[in-house]
Amino acid sequence: MAVESKCSLNNMLISVLSVANQEQSMFYSPRVYTDQYNVVTSLLISALVKSYPLNPTVIDMLDPFIKIEIIPVKDGYVNLPDDYRDLLGTPYVFANPESTCECEGEMEPLTPQNFQVQVLKNKCRMNALIIYPESEFTLRTRSSYDPPTWENPIGFFSGKKQIKVCPYDATKVAVMYVRTEGVYRYGYITQPDDTFLFDATTTIESEWNSNAFQPIFNAMCSLYAAYAKDQEMQNWSVLLSEKGIL
Repeated sequence: MAVESKCSLNNMLISVLSVANQEQSMFYSPRVYTDQYNVVTSLLISALVKSYPLNPTVIDMLDPFIKIEIIPVKDGYVNLPDDYRDLLGTPYVFANPESTCECEGEMEPLTPQNFQVQVLKNKCRMNALIIYPESEFTLRTRSSYDPPTWENPIGFFSGKKQIKVCPYDATKVAVMYVRTEGVYRYGYITQPDDTFLFDATTTIESEWNSNAFQPIFNAMCSLYAAYAKDQEMQNWSVLLSEKGIL
């Protein structure tokens, strides 16, 4: 049997209410709790992405949301997956203009932890794709002194989920990214005394692992305290942005 994450919706609610010495009641309704949890999730992911790669340990916390894809380049453009949310680290161009076989062996399923090992093991020829603003990308592609090369490829975001690359005849790009998180919902059964019980059958569960408990718990406690003082408050993201989430 799988071990329940400490960040599960039910466990997190119990933890927050235990600190406040309150029972599960409609004073702090499942709707309010769920709204707050989803806001915390979104802000925490953004904060973790922003702190990478200066703080590489955030990879472990972000792990449920990280994907690595090797994407073909079409007419100089890389179209990112539909579930793309944020770029994590630097993309890599497979640098082999004379062949589509850039690695000497088959790549195993890629993870943030094994990516570099796989690249070395299979002797893949890859170069970092440096992302620039469009204006600088344009200047560099027109430069006769220091133009982009296979050893020093460049790109810019030509759309929310599209990267234009140079050299334009690149074959494939490896991208590590954070996918869009789910919208979670705490399922419950209302009791006659205005309390409620957790209902796993109607719950859309959190995807966080237990290692994210502390920042989520701290943020949820802050939001609970704010809500207890002012039940009309709704702008949870502004409050957490002022206080910081990490």
